Amino acid sequence: MEAWFHSALQPIYRTPLFASEDSDVVRRQTASALKDHELVWQRGRIDSALYRAGAGALSFFILRYGAAVRIEPGQLQGFVLFQMPLVGTARIRVKERAIAVSPRTGAVISPCLDLALDWHEGCTQLLVKIPCERLESTCRGLIDDDLGRPIEFDPEMPLANDAGRSWQHQIASHLCSLHAPASNCAPRLLPAQEEALIHHLLLCQPSNYAERLSRPVRPAMPRHVRAAERFIGAQLHESLTLEAIARASGASVRSLCLAFQKHLQCSPMAYVRAARLARAHQDLVDAPPGTQVTDVALRWGFNHTGRFSTAYRRRYGESPLATLKMR
Repeated sequence: MEAWFHSALQPIYRTPLFASEDSDVVRRQTASALKDHELVWQRGRIDSALYRAGAGALSFFILRYGAAVRIEPGQLQGFVLFQMPLVGTARIRVKERAIAVSPRTGAVISPCLDLALDWHEGCTQLLVKIPCERLESTCRGLIDDDLGRPIEFDPEMPLANDAGRSWQHQIASHLCSLHAPASNCAPRLLPAQEEALIHHLLLCQPSNYAERLSRPVRPAMPRHVRAAERFIGAQLHESLTLEAIARASGASVRSLCLAFQKHLQCSPMAYVRAARLARAHQDLVDAPPGTQVTDVALRWGFNHTGRFSTAYRRRYGESPLATLKMR
């Protein structure tokens, strides 16, 4: 970590939440700021402090325990947490993955994965807390679609490469603006920098949405096409008609068909069939033991299994049964 980054973090130290040598006070105060957790003190002297800075959705903390500790918060649930040792080292287990973190390697902890942390004696860390709803809203905007499952990041973030240095610059820039004197641009600058920080995390840190985030951005869709897409996505389990889709979009049947053909190169009902086929494919990929192809086909409105198999093979290059047997 470079000296300039330490200097950029100074605004956080302006807002101390506590400094204590009392183990009960430390656990209670850190739980209040972050999440309730089990805290087991190990070797070393308790010399703890927590500092915070934040505005808008993001919160920045610097946390020191002094002694070595084991922290067991379970799943974070409501937020993503970035951790980066400023001094010392720690070991973080995210689900089955163990990460050794240091000033050269940080960790991105996803909200839906089990978590346990071992902070070594003398470790001080920077924490960045990002609420799930803020992260998911930005991700939906980038992929122009709803999220089918929670975002899961690769927990290890190298900090000495180009992406890692850029991430540190994003944090430093946000903190500088956070504590800069008030100006006419401040009300708009902070939200823009917050968005840039979240964009960087989504676009540069590997995740289960990395492939979709890397796709070329589609040209802007007319409002009625986007409304039709949202309606179709929400009603895929139901019996859909062209008239119902057009009514939900606020356009006439003719206008909607022309717009779909122009912007998506298919009709609205072809779009429905493709979306249902994609959902059926995902169900076959994720299928538990005992799943039947017929059940999956019927679930997504394919009442003729022969035609379903033909369309599936044309799209995915193998039969539905072959996909199922590979799991």
